[in-house]
Amino acid sequence: MKGTLESMVERSWSKLNTTDLRTFNIGEDSLLVGMQLSKKTAPLSKGDKPCIVLSIGAYEEDAAASIINKPSTSRTEIQSSTYAPPVNQEYLDDEAFLCIYDDHILISPAAKLRAGAAIRFLEKLLHKGGYKRESTLMDAQQIADMDAIKTIQREGVKNISINAYAYISSIERLKRTNSSHITHLDKLTNWMKSGLDYLRDDDTDADILEKEGLNTRIVISHDGRASGLHVKDGQKHATDTAKLLASSDACGYTITTRSDKKLTHEDTILKSNVNVVPHGKSVDRESMWTELVLCLVNYENQGVLAK
Repeated sequence: MKGTLESMVERSWSKLNTTDLRTFNIGEDSLLVGMQLSKKTAPLSKGDKPCIVLSIGAYEEDAAASIINKPSTSRTEIQSSTYAPPVNQEYLDDEAFLCIYDDHILISPAAKLRAGAAIRFLEKLLHKGGYKRESTLMDAQQIADMDAIKTIQREGVKNISINAYAYISSIERLKRTNSSHITHLDKLTNWMKSGLDYLRDDDTDADILEKEGLNTRIVISHDGRASGLHVKDGQKHATDTAKLLASSDACGYTITTRSDKKLTHEDTILKSNVNVVPHGKSVDRESMWTELVLCLVNYENQGVLAK
């Protein structure tokens, strides 16, 4: 790649120097716009290092907002109506905030602007900004929450429930991004696909999932009441499979530990909770950017960031 992700994003943003040039359609009538970018300094272990922070907005073009009257003691019913956005303005559906240092990305997503959409925005930004090859090679990998991995290891696994549609769809998405971190799931993926083979003719995985809506759920479980010389092997296989899933970017699974704690993909990725000042339906931009830089510093101090 031509430099780090940080430098390529900064150059692309500078080249696409109007908000119109930084607006991209990501499907389902939703548009993403690069709203603002700023440079910050992070006090890392090797000294003060520059990083960039940016915000991305999601909106629907010319979409009206639904409004209702306030509850009243004199009304028995409420009917909704619509309110068009002011001239040359749009209603902001959601806003995501990012901090990029070197090749590391910290994302504060929103309900209608998840991390995957933010990554797609970056890919489109790089492609349009002159980094076409680099945009196709971009492989964003989420960091696993080691506390969740330790919980799986400590408690053991009662069962793993995998939704074939969600799981295979996530694997196909990761393959399109040339992810090299799903090969360790090949055995499990082939097993999931074989479960669908009995229910189809010669359709591809994409065909059967998209056109027919066919779905199946596979449950991997371990009988804790079992006894015998190799009973520990079965529990180890279940635990190892759960740890593989939790360490990957695959989705569509629910891991239930032996203490009945349930862990999904959202529970097994590294994240931090922060308190920021509200700003309408979003949050104060500067407050969030400050918190993201603090998270970057904390993760670096904890040795979480890859060297």
